Formats: sequence, C-alpha cells, structure tokens
Amino acid sequence: MSNPYRDKLLSVGVLKGGRTRPMIEEYRDDRDGHRIKATTDELGNTVTEHDVKGDRQDVMIRPQTLKTHLSLTD
Repeated sequence: MSNPYRDKLLSVGVLKGGRTRPMIEEYRDDRDGHRIKATTDELGNTVTEHDVKGDRQDVMIRPQTLKTHLSLTD
C-alpha cells in the first residue's frame, strides 16, 4: 500500500542555480599536456574525461540534502 505523503517527498527535485543545460569546460593538464573535458550537469554532478590511454573518466556526485519538518496536529 502506497503512502501519498511519501510519494510526494520522493518526487521532490531541486535545480541548483537555475541552470537548465550542462556546463562544459575543456582544458589541458599542466603536467602532461593531456586534454581534459569536465561536464557539470544541472544538479551539480561532474563527469571528467581524460584523454589518456584507456579513456579514463572520473565522476563526482553531489547529492542534494533534503530537510523536512513533520508536525502532528489533533
């Protein structure tokens, strides 16, 4: 049996900063000169692609915290 209040809480989403498209940044590593491409999505998560042997990718997930307040009334 489904709880309607729980379903509403699970459907809550927050867009940080009001951005609607991913932000892409491309640059070269200072040490080796390899190309790096960092893509940050609208939720603040970043995927970094390294132009090295094996095509390495790093992912940084920044989860949003959800603060709730529950009050019971008679």
